Amino acid sequence: MKRRSFLSLAVLTVCILVFGAQAVFASAGPDSRGVYRPTIYINGDKQTLTAAIPPSGSTLVPFRAFFSALMMDAQFDNQTKTVTAKNNDTTVTLTAGKKIATLNGREVQLLQGPELVDDGLMYVNLRFIAEAFGGKVQFDKTNLTIQIDFQNK
Repeated sequence: MKRRSFLSLAVLTVCILVFGAQAVFASAGPDSRGVYRPTIYINGDKQTLTAAIPPSGSTLVPFRAFFSALMMDAQFDNQTKTVTAKNNDTTVTLTAGKKIATLNGREVQLLQGPELVDDGLMYVNLRFIAEAFGGKVQFDKTNLTIQIDFQNK
């Protein structure tokens, strides 16, 4: 009997240590819709962007705030629900609800199309935008952080 109690206690302790450690290293879990909220760093600087990782797995960010963090201007056409952003080398056009973007005049298939959400904001795919403009994206699933590096651009 003592041996069985000891074994049960040992298993319970291991479970607490394993699952407790995961809770410490991971950011807060998903919200009621299964959406995670990662922390984003651009060139090492922590951003105040509200990002979301829905069950599809792509990280979505509000386009205006994201382009502002990248120090770029983006224009939104309310009639067509299209956002266009450009710099000296690159032009990207995205349309809400479509999984095809235009990058420098050619069509590109997206894993996750832009979405208009309840708060009236258009959310776009962080990885696609960052890489289109020359950034290197690294996702740390354990710590729920995203590092974007434009320093070599």
